[in-house]
Amino acid sequence: MAEPVLEVTALMKRFGGLIATNDLSLVVERGETHAIIGPNGAGKTTFVSQLQGLLQPDTGSIVLDGRDITQSPAYARAHLGIARSFQIASLIPEFTVLAHAALAVQSRAGHYFRFWKKAWEDESLLAPAREAVVTVGLESRMHTLASDLSHGERRQLELAIALAQRPTLLLLDEPMAGIGRQEGARMTQLLASLKGKYSVILIEHDMDAVFALADRISVLVAGHIIKTGTPDEIRNDAEVRAAYLGH
Repeated sequence: MAEPVLEVTALMKRFGGLIATNDLSLVVERGETHAIIGPNGAGKTTFVSQLQGLLQPDTGSIVLDGRDITQSPAYARAHLGIARSFQIASLIPEFTVLAHAALAVQSRAGHYFRFWKKAWEDESLLAPAREAVVTVGLESRMHTLASDLSHGERRQLELAIALAQRPTLLLLDEPMAGIGRQEGARMTQLLASLKGKYSVILIEHDMDAVFALADRISVLVAGHIIKTGTPDEIRNDAEVRAAYLGH
């Protein structure tokens, strides 16, 4: 059996009378791309926010690489290797592509207070930053301001920022959101090139991308996982089709 990088057990999260995460348990194996799918309002983003530490669960546990991080704050989880890309990119318009990646390397290393040297002038930060930028295919845009990037390129930069943190677990929250068919195909190809190199949780509504990328898929409905299986098992499951995929 493959070694787990993430073990989530009986996670519960309530907002008043709404149960957003309902007795949710999940195991992600090292090097696996594990997709979480489900209808709008199923609790996908709430679940990922609990993994990142932006929300605290009411009950249950989250174990990363054998360490219980259930009560750890988001910054501590970042240092332990949880990196997330969001549905909506949050970039600094006047910073270059390389500067964004260098800042991500700096934050992972924990060096926040090098006031005497900018992150994008520190070669110890620039080398891994360049590597991340090249990995996502933005080498020709290395010195371009974020404000001058296309929407698809901004999604690539957001992925570079996550990769620059050398993640133990990469949380991808709808990486295809808002991009066109051609850019979506490029992003799918890019994510496929990362398979096996990173442990990934993928939240995505683009089912073509999900079935192309995922090693396993979990279906989330009303905060509870109703089925986990391979892409073929999920595609052919009657309960899943009725709840989400349709016919």
